[in-house]
Amino acid sequence: MTDKARINTKNSIELHPLGPNSITWRYLGDRRYLLMLPQAFVMQVAHPVIDAGVGEHSVYKTDPWGRAERSLKLLWPILYARPEKAIRMGRELRKMHRRIKGTLPDGRQYNALNPEAYGWVHGTALYTSLKLLETFEKPADEDVRQEMFREWRLFGGMLGLRNQDLPASLADYWDYFNDMIENRLQWGPVVADLMSENFFHDHPKPPGKLFDAMPNGIWQRALSPVADRMELINRATLPANFRRRFDIPYTMEDQRRFDRIRKAIKLGYRMTPRPLRYISLAREAMRDARRHPDAYRFHPVQVAETDAS
Repeated sequence: MTDKARINTKNSIELHPLGPNSITWRYLGDRRYLLMLPQAFVMQVAHPVIDAGVGEHSVYKTDPWGRAERSLKLLWPILYARPEKAIRMGRELRKMHRRIKGTLPDGRQYNALNPEAYGWVHGTALYTSLKLLETFEKPADEDVRQEMFREWRLFGGMLGLRNQDLPASLADYWDYFNDMIENRLQWGPVVADLMSENFFHDHPKPPGKLFDAMPNGIWQRALSPVADRMELINRATLPANFRRRFDIPYTMEDQRRFDRIRKAIKLGYRMTPRPLRYISLAREAMRDARRHPDAYRFHPVQVAETDAS
């Protein structure tokens, strides 16, 4: 064992790729998770540093499909890959974020690896996974919540977050999560865009021959009912204290509509063949793990922060 593998301090990072037997593997590549991403993005950009970075460097309005595809290609391989590649992709993600920097409205400089902001992006992930279960299956019991929290910490290490940057217990996580909502998040320009009634309705056509040939009027008519439902899912799955903090309307009628949408999604999911329930990257990794289980065995190591970057 090397000296780096013996490092074990609060400033170290644990590199421990999550394998095929993890709960995270079961749900992060599930297509239903894609329905949960808009609310996670809203919470993330409510942090002023992320709002500035996304507003200045992202094309979330002009190319939402391309942005989503690039995000999937950056983040998902840190999970759905053999351990060595997963670690490499984690380093690539941090390297990409290191280039994102600029100036906040108050004149202060920022960069995307600001510990609080970078940690908050990952901070929304555990809530999102638990909300997925609550929404489309059943609320996780205590054992499952604890295991998901443990895996969330390990995945944070893969993203380059130090042990000291992550809550030590699930109770600490909820204290941190709620404190961020109540005291650190802001209603900035990007949040206002994402929460506008027209955000989903204004999505351009996705790339591809089918959509290129589709007249704009037909695209708008096809998009409209989907956009209505996505706007409701977005509001419904946000934390209640986030909605309350920023006066986001959510009525009993909204809840009844959401319940009907949720039942339809649950029915459609049960009728979908199991392989098609996952995005292609997850399907391929699951197939590879079944064929080559030894390739996914890995002994976690503790490394200094600089060695993980």
